[in-house]
Amino acid sequence: MQAATVRRFPHIPAGTGETYTIIGELITFKVTSEETDGQFSVMELLAQPGGGPPLHTHPSAETFTILAGAFEFSGLDEGEQYTIRATPGDTVFIPGGAAHTYKAVGDTAGRATLVLTPGTELEGFFAEAGVRVTEGQMPPAGPPDIPAMLSAAEKHGLAFFGP
Repeated sequence: MQAATVRRFPHIPAGTGETYTIIGELITFKVTSEETDGQFSVMELLAQPGGGPPLHTHPSAETFTILAGAFEFSGLDEGEQYTIRATPGDTVFIPGGAAHTYKAVGDTAGRATLVLTPGTELEGFFAEAGVRVTEGQMPPAGPPDIPAMLSAAEKHGLAFFGP
């Protein structure tokens, strides 16, 4: 018989967690890789209509479960781009290393839960390239610091393709 783990498990109430804004999106850390001994992390994504990153890759696999709004996910299959639409209740799995992007589509913000396996490099990227947002604080205005974002991306194993 295996011994039980003796430690409290995290409880992250709705609307809480460490939040960062990056390229107009809000990423909230719900369960960090530190809490899972590096196995995975869980984040919540809030993307405004039209929001999303350029085509990119990273080592972690991502699983998106759509909570609100609609998203279009694009990837490459033998060099050809394809797009799928996902709405509330849908789940999209993106293997680590696969080139992909997404965009919130429609008139309302898109919201999704992300499970990253493992999550360490993306957590590091969001914390370094994003701007920390605290409750009641407005996200900063103005364009992102693209050179700093690209430097952080390289450091954390992300590669962007295109604008």
